[in-house]
Amino acid sequence: MTEKGLFNKVKNRPTRRRFVVSTIRKDENLFETAIFEANFFYLPRRLKQPEFTVATSTPGEAWELHAKLTVRFTHEFPARLIREYCEITPPTPPPD
Repeated sequence: MTEKGLFNKVKNRPTRRRFVVSTIRKDENLFETAIFEANFFYLPRRLKQPEFTVATSTPGEAWELHAKLTVRFTHEFPARLIREYCEITPPTPPPD
């Protein structure tokens, strides 16, 4: 079975906000995990503008990061997590 992507709906307990955690394969050795703020039906509010993205190079790292972010977004304050990951990863320019 090939792993093509992961998708989780997350309701943050402290703020009761909803998020979507999505991991996709962008290239042979590039995986991208993105966090989107979601509406009541868990549809992303801004599909083209995720809260933040994190790129990884192996499937194992990608699935681990996905699981870790899903758990952390359930229990921790979203603003703190977004700030933490935005400081770690510099923003990437949009493709031309």
